[in-house]
Amino acid sequence: MRVTIADVARLAGVSKATVSRVLNGRPDVDRATQARIEEIMAETGYVPSSRAVDLARGRTRTVGVLAPTLRTPWMPELLQGVADVVEPSGYGLLLHSAAGGAPALERFAANVRGHAVDGVLAIDPGMALEHLRDLHRQGLPVVVVNTGGSRVPLPSVGADYADGGRRAAELLLAAGRLRLAMITGPVEEHSGAACADGFADRLTGTGAVLRASHVTEADGTEQGGYDAVQRLLRARLFFDGLFAHGDLMAAGALRALQEAGRQVPGEVAVVGFGDLPPAAYTLPPLTTVRVPWAEMGAAAARALIDRLRGEPVADDPVDFETSLVSRGSTPAVGRIPGQRSRRTARSAELPAF
Repeated sequence: MRVTIADVARLAGVSKATVSRVLNGRPDVDRATQARIEEIMAETGYVPSSRAVDLARGRTRTVGVLAPTLRTPWMPELLQGVADVVEPSGYGLLLHSAAGGAPALERFAANVRGHAVDGVLAIDPGMALEHLRDLHRQGLPVVVVNTGGSRVPLPSVGADYADGGRRAAELLLAAGRLRLAMITGPVEEHSGAACADGFADRLTGTGAVLRASHVTEADGTEQGGYDAVQRLLRARLFFDGLFAHGDLMAAGALRALQEAGRQVPGEVAVVGFGDLPPAAYTLPPLTTVRVPWAEMGAAAARALIDRLRGEPVADDPVDFETSLVSRGSTPAVGRIPGQRSRRTARSAELPAF
């Protein structure tokens, strides 16, 4: 049977806390007691568990992950990127969703206050940002995955969402599409504002038109994209190019256009955003702006693990580039900056953090 710390304490005639202090090199144990405990450990072959030693030293070997919701279509890819780095590093993951509002955030805060995690990786922390900033100032390692585009006052990893919008506009312009429509996502998905700004900026001075009447909001789902295009068509609004701030919404838009007899890409060119796995299997396959969600999660996790190990890490934010993945929902055009072939779209290398 495996010898336990309780066995060592009983044989030495001391408490388990005293044995623990010896294991951790604490100076508040007299030399005779320390020598007796060490002798008994050697005689019995006692091997302390790394988990017990970590707990005694105030470490849990656990990383807390705070996500705004688990329903966002790109969240699984991002979390997989986090897990691919954290788990091989010997840490566990404690996942919290803030979708429950204030009560959910309070449960997360209670875990942090109770030292249930060694560090926090926060995905678009929203209301929790100031609290995390205070914890970071107090010495808790914190890294943010920034899905909003605007800077946060913490070490962060994000993407250039505005540039993604510019790339979508560039492709539609190259295809000769001048009467454009746009489906924005839910207001809480802050990357959409940056996408819209980048898209509109690129259209300036080109002769292309994006009227306010041609911009409609959806809920991020395929059904939401379908309903958005139905609204545009019922209003008899003409458009020959469409940019949707999410691949699922773009897939719904394709279905609505097909049901209405509008040919894609002949009559309407459609560009999505995200390059989620389903994008390659729509009919026609969806041209989209690729955001490297898994790579972003991995980079944020690597930065957090480095901090936990005491390694020097720069506090400067890291922004990944977006790229175009051209498929069948847009006409073939000459190569434009940032465009990737279908085969190499997922082979981006991680930048050094």
